[in-house]
Amino acid sequence: MKTTNLLLLLMLVASSAFAQLQTGNKLVALHAGAGFSKPDEFSRVTSLEASSSMGYFLKDKLVVGLSYGYKYASNREERTSAPSSSSMFYFYDNKTITHTYNIGPMARYYISLGNKFALFAEGTAGLAFISERSELHYSGTGQFGDPMTPSPGSQSSSTSRSREASLYGTLSPGLVFFPNERIGIELKLNAVDYLYGFDRGSQLKNSFSLSKTNLGIGFYF
Repeated sequence: MKTTNLLLLLMLVASSAFAQLQTGNKLVALHAGAGFSKPDEFSRVTSLEASSSMGYFLKDKLVVGLSYGYKYASNREERTSAPSSSSMFYFYDNKTITHTYNIGPMARYYISLGNKFALFAEGTAGLAFISERSELHYSGTGQFGDPMTPSPGSQSSSTSRSREASLYGTLSPGLVFFPNERIGIELKLNAVDYLYGFDRGSQLKNSFSLSKTNLGIGFYF
């Protein structure tokens, strides 16, 4: 009898601890992240991103819905040469700014861990609208090297812009902590990104770096 009561109590605790993941509930989640890296001594990459999603639990631990997102990325390369002889000098500055907006369906599945934690796997897909601006400035009295071979005393500046629509897909594992049944604190890693540009072809990236990690909060009701 005691064993039966203990099992019933454990089942009750487990079900109440994750009542927010049951069929018929709704989810609204917000995420943000930032990253900084130096691919080499001349370059630095800065990124900022924010996203939101809302969904409905079709069955226990499975939510489907819609996801929106925005990402800012800055890629800058600077090179300066000033030899000791001072007979040659050049300055090269190339900066590319990219703004990406995306929207599409989202699906997420949870795996319970204890009473307060759960793992999840999230997949999103849809349309991405990308705007890119590149600025190049050069001045010098010497030879920069491939692909730049300016004549002595040359200066040049150029700006280019592009816009395109692409298809995208993202796979993101994550961990959520529930301080109560209405709120979840989330840590999500955008581990695999797929992009198909109609003019540029396909691109697949997978990364497990901290720069791809977003912190978020989910509201369950």
